[in-house]
Amino acid sequence: GCFDEDFARLMTVHHVGAQRLAAVEIASGKDSTLRELAQHVLKGHERDNHVLTLALTRQPPKGQEYRPGNTKDPFVRRVAAALAPLRQPPPTPGPLDTDFATLMQVHHQTGVALAQVELSFGKVPELKDAARRIIRDEQAEIKQYQRWLKANTRK
Repeated sequence: GCFDEDFARLMTVHHVGAQRLAAVEIASGKDSTLRELAQHVLKGHERDNHVLTLALTRQPPKGQEYRPGNTKDPFVRRVAAALAPLRQPPPTPGPLDTDFATLMQVHHQTGVALAQVELSFGKVPELKDAARRIIRDEQAEIKQYQRWLKANTRK
């Protein structure tokens, strides 16, 4: 029930999903560009996770309380909307490289949306800086996945 704490926890779990996808791409993917992007995801998420974990050890500022079960609460609604695309992922018929690029694009879009929620509600400067960095980095990576998909998939 605290904006900053819940953002840090949600983003930590969210990053674990990306790290798992990246590990599969690194281990089994064929495309060198996507394997490099997967390595970049691992390194970037390590940095972010350090900031997120550190934030969870500190006492959050007052005035951030909300009721997590209250579906009318603006924070709850925005988080639910941010995570909605992960509830119905796109089809992944293969090959692995195409599936990775497709899933990471959706995954990063939800990460950007979560970070935007933090910018709207959060108070902790380090977390707001992390949210800005996540938005910048993941939007750039989304474009890379889109370019790769456009160049490497047949219609």
